[in-house]
Amino acid sequence: MPVARYRLAEFLALITLLAAIALPLSAAAIWLFWTKLAPFAAGNLGYAFDLTHLGVGARLAGFALALLGAVVQAYGLLGLRQTFQEAVAGRSLSARAVNGFRRFAWVTLAMVFIGIVQRTGWIVIFSLSDPTHQGTLDIRLGSEELQALFMGLLLVFVAHVFAEGKQAKDENAAFL
Repeated sequence: MPVARYRLAEFLALITLLAAIALPLSAAAIWLFWTKLAPFAAGNLGYAFDLTHLGVGARLAGFALALLGAVVQAYGLLGLRQTFQEAVAGRSLSARAVNGFRRFAWVTLAMVFIGIVQRTGWIVIFSLSDPTHQGTLDIRLGSEELQALFMGLLLVFVAHVFAEGKQAKDENAAFL
């Protein structure tokens, strides 16, 4: 493997590890330091919620939703990290590399639907604590979600092509 590609794979393995650690920690930080970080929790929901009345139970429910997505994303990133680690070791088409990328692709696709559930759940949780938006329910499937869906499907397709490349490599190795 050329040195530049080796270094890139090594760098990306490190970045994916740091991201896999940072996702659950940042989700926890927002909900643990609620008074300072609350605006970040509701910033892109499309409503101006008064989050000062959010009780402990609602915070725990919001934290559980945030942690669900963060842990699932971290799981996918750790699969992608396996792919980079295998590339560093000179085994770009190993079963571990292919399976790691496949896991990342399927998690990316699953996160589209988890994201919709998270957003809807947070709107319900926040609205139940806000007298001005009492009981709001908003389920959105817009251009951002459709773009994420397309990217997830694209990654799943690439994972299948990656697996076929590994299979062809294995067949060639067995033939020779």
